[in-house]
Amino acid sequence: MRRTKLDIYADILEVVKRHKDGCGITRISYGAGMPNDRTRKFLNELISFGLIKPHVEDPKKYVITTRGLEFLDAYYKLKSILECQ
Repeated sequence: MRRTKLDIYADILEVVKRHKDGCGITRISYGAGMPNDRTRKFLNELISFGLIKPHVEDPKKYVITTRGLEFLDAYYKLKSILECQ
């Protein structure tokens, strides 16, 4: 089954969420199963949406925002509703 953009966003956010102290692009790439260049494009989109942000102490790492956590919650709720049908 092909992953949608929303699925990829959720995969990336889930990886970042698991690393409370921030997560670098290589770890995110492995966790989401994508090459670094493609991951970087998605990270830029997620930053522009306000779902992740660079870590304050280490700008090469990313952390999830409150809005990102809300996105994940809504994503999983919608996914469970759609799977029940």
